[in-house]
Amino acid sequence: MSESRAPSPSPAAVRVALRAIVIAYLIIGSMYAVATPPWQVPDEPAHYNYVRHVALYGTLPELRPGDYPAAYLEEIKARRFAPELSIEPIRYESHQPPLYYILAAALYRAASSLALPDLVVLRAFSVFLGALTLLVAFQLIHALGPRDPVLALGASAFAAALPMHVAMSAAVNNDTLAGLFVATIAWRLIPMTAGDWTPRRALGLGALLGLAFLTKMQSYVAFAMVATALLWDLGYAQRWRPLGGWRRVAEVAVIVFGTALLMALPWLLRNTHLYGLDDPLGLARHDRVVAGQLTTGEFLAQRGWPALVTSFVRTTFQSFWGVFGWMGVPMPPRVYQALGVLTLLAAFGLGLYAWRAHKRSRLPEAEGLQVARDGSQATASAHPDAWNLEPAASSQLASHPERRRATRGRVLLLVWMLGTGAGYLWWNTTYLQHQGRYLFPAIIPIGLAVTVGLREVYRRPPRHLLPALGLAAATFIAVGMALGDVPWFAVALTALTGGTVWAAQHLEGRWPDSALALTYACLAALTLFALHAYVIPYLTP
Repeated sequence: MSESRAPSPSPAAVRVALRAIVIAYLIIGSMYAVATPPWQVPDEPAHYNYVRHVALYGTLPELRPGDYPAAYLEEIKARRFAPELSIEPIRYESHQPPLYYILAAALYRAASSLALPDLVVLRAFSVFLGALTLLVAFQLIHALGPRDPVLALGASAFAAALPMHVAMSAAVNNDTLAGLFVATIAWRLIPMTAGDWTPRRALGLGALLGLAFLTKMQSYVAFAMVATALLWDLGYAQRWRPLGGWRRVAEVAVIVFGTALLMALPWLLRNTHLYGLDDPLGLARHDRVVAGQLTTGEFLAQRGWPALVTSFVRTTFQSFWGVFGWMGVPMPPRVYQALGVLTLLAAFGLGLYAWRAHKRSRLPEAEGLQVARDGSQATASAHPDAWNLEPAASSQLASHPERRRATRGRVLLLVWMLGTGAGYLWWNTTYLQHQGRYLFPAIIPIGLAVTVGLREVYRRPPRHLLPALGLAAATFIAVGMALGDVPWFAVALTALTGGTVWAAQHLEGRWPDSALALTYACLAALTLFALHAYVIPYLTP
């Protein structure tokens, strides 16, 4: 028989926690925006020049040959963007959709008229958009599991505390606005049912898709989520016999995607005029302009598959957590080792949660009812929640529509994550871009997965986990003594992991979710430490 479910925090406590997360993010993000040396964020000079062009000339720039001066870019990076070296020739982002740059140009003009530092003002705009994204992230995850608001708080806290995510969201780029639109679209999709696909709703979703596409082409994942939700609600949910027939599905799809296309059409027509009928997105022009970038094919020819796979895994992992500047300032290896342990704990806990949920789903209904009659489980079973992490039989007692809505929400999150990951892999088939920041469009479902995994390990670690960690530490010592070189850091890290799990289990028993909150507080402290220990000293000219 399982333990009783931990009580959910009160709505007032949830509001206080959410405000604390957003305020902490605003403080840390503002510190990065002010203290990060100018241009020491990937692609920031090119994004800034796009904004400046729109502000000064009132037109969109054209991507031209020479806008990616490879040799000069390497020189200016090597000299830490010394003030005497101009960033004006760096304009290779001019093919990007225009919405972010039009909005930022208004701020640029306002900053110039008020004699404010325009770079800091533009960075502050990104931080503000990031804070809005955190609020939307909470709302959409809360819509998935309204009886368990800690999941929504955890997903938001992970995004607010991740060092590299904070560094990128405090820079001049179109990432944060695109992320806000994608999150908003997901938020609108989560509670929808078959009856909600009215022409008015479809028009609104199409407008959001159009805005997302006009912000960043990598918002394609939002199109995949909308298509999945539409087919699920009007097709699969009705056993592929949609109410109103497939004609209704086609009509709604035309409204949604047609609206998005109409909104993007002027920009697409402008591009075909500049770059040709076969290049409405400007991507072919971009490939010709950035010809100096290292391609995956060149790397393979020089170093082979083993080196490529090793570089992909190691660099993606490290840069997801934090490699600052233009991928030139990593944190010490031991920091990544500790973060690797945290990642393994979250992945292990997520797998453990999935396994336990699978076991619960196979319980006979009668057994579930018997568990529900026990006093310790009566409350949890009386209020079934598909996102309840407790190993009760509530999933058996939940209504079929509720389980179906939960499955639908998980499918949408999975499409979000897999679509983002597929885009990252596709981009790396052409150019060598092993940068974990390209996974940040899915930072919200990633944060939810990390939260679910860590909380599962903290609350109910398997009984053999601590003995296994102790055996691993003893093995490190024995093998190291035999070889004459004991890896004491690995021993200490293994022991610390065991101690953390033990302490977290006891904290969770007394103060539910306190261990999770401490974990994200430590991650935020690392983000602050990284600014003063690595970003400022190693990137200042």
